Amino acid sequence: MVRPYHFSLAMKSGVRAIMGIKIRADHLPFQMPPNSHAFSQEWRNLTFMHWKIDPIHLAPYIPEGLELDIYEGKAYVGVIPFEMKKVRPRFLPWLPGISNFPEFNIRTYVTKDGKGGVLFLTLDAYSRITCAFAPRAYGLPYRYSKCKFSTNDEIYTWESKRASNGLSLRGEACAKGEKAQAEKGSLEEFLFERYSLYTVKNGTLQITHTQHDPWVFQEGKVTVEDNSLTESYDLGIKDVLKPDMVHVSTGVYVHTWPMEVAERIRPGEQRDYLFLDGDCGLCHRLATFIDKRLGNNQRLGYRPILAEDAQRVIATLPENMKGADTVYLIRNGKPYIRSAAGIRGLLYMKWYYKMWYPFLWVIPLPVRDIGYRIIAKYRRKIFKEPKSCTFRID
Repeated sequence: MVRPYHFSLAMKSGVRAIMGIKIRADHLPFQMPPNSHAFSQEWRNLTFMHWKIDPIHLAPYIPEGLELDIYEGKAYVGVIPFEMKKVRPRFLPWLPGISNFPEFNIRTYVTKDGKGGVLFLTLDAYSRITCAFAPRAYGLPYRYSKCKFSTNDEIYTWESKRASNGLSLRGEACAKGEKAQAEKGSLEEFLFERYSLYTVKNGTLQITHTQHDPWVFQEGKVTVEDNSLTESYDLGIKDVLKPDMVHVSTGVYVHTWPMEVAERIRPGEQRDYLFLDGDCGLCHRLATFIDKRLGNNQRLGYRPILAEDAQRVIATLPENMKGADTVYLIRNGKPYIRSAAGIRGLLYMKWYYKMWYPFLWVIPLPVRDIGYRIIAKYRRKIFKEPKSCTFRID
C-alpha cells in the first residue's frame, strides 16, 4: 500500500535544517545515536528491484546475532543500482572525482532486538578509494567494479562489471506511476523505510545508523539484459532478469553515523558502559571516583565484568578483546580495553579532570599499557578486596 506524495505536507512535518538541507526526524522508528553523524551523502537515481524468495536460501548469509526479517512469511532480496553523490565527512566539502560514483548493491533485510536494518551481500562500486577504505574501516563488502550510469529523459541506464571476476549487471529503468510514499505496515514500508545497516568487522557484529527523509518513489519498469552479479549468489531466484517488483526514486539526502557494537546491555540502550572487576578494590575505587565527579549531562553505566549482560556484550567483541581480563569501556558504541579504556574515563568527568586526557593520550599506547599491566598485576596486594560489589549498577 502506498499513499500519494504531497510536497507541501512533507514540509510541514517535523524537519530540521542542517547545513541548509532539511532532513525529517519525526518518522524515524528509533532514535539516532546521541553523538553527531560522521558522513553526509546523497543517494540518487535509484532503481529498486526486489525478488521474493524462500528464507531458507538466505540463512547461510545471515551473521550470528541477526535474524532474517520477513514479510508475510517471505524474505526479500533487493538489487539496487544508483549514484552516490557528494560523499564527504561532516563539515568537509565534497571532492570531484572522489565523492561521486555509481554503486550497485545486493541487500536483504534483517532485525536485531526489534531494530530492523539492511544487510548487504555485496556493494560493487566504481571507486577505488571507497573499495579500499570501507572494508577496512567498516567491514562493508565493497568490491571494485567498472560502472557506467546515465540518466536521460527520466530513464536510468546502468552497467557494472566487477574487476576481479567479470560479474555484471546491465539494464535500464523508468518510472510508470505517480509519486508516492509507503503506508504504515505495507510491503513498501518493509522494503524502503530502513534506517540502519548491519555488518561484521573483525568478528564483531556492528550497526550503522542512517537518517534521511521517508522515501518518495514511483512504480517502475525495468529491462535487465545481464544479471550474473545476482546469479552468482545461491538465492533460489528462478529468473534474475525479471524482478517481482520494481520502483524508482530520485533519491534522498543522508546522514550516516560511525559503526557501533550492535550488542548492548539492553535493547535500545544509548548509554556508554564501563565493565570492571566486581571483586577488585581498585576497580571499586575507580568506579566510585568517576561516578562522584561526573560532568553535567554525562550518562555512564557500570557493570561487573562477570555480569551476564556484560559477558554477552564482551562475547561479541574481536578475539583480542574477548579474553583480555581487563577493564572495558563501550564509548559511542566502540570498545576500548586496558589503558585506552582507563584514560577515557576522564572524558566523563568535570572539566578540570577532563583536561588531562590529551596529555595522557599522547603517551604511546604500548607504553601506557605497560603501566596498566604493572598496576593490574599488583592491585590485589595493594587494595583490599571488597566483600560485595558496591559500585553503581542500574
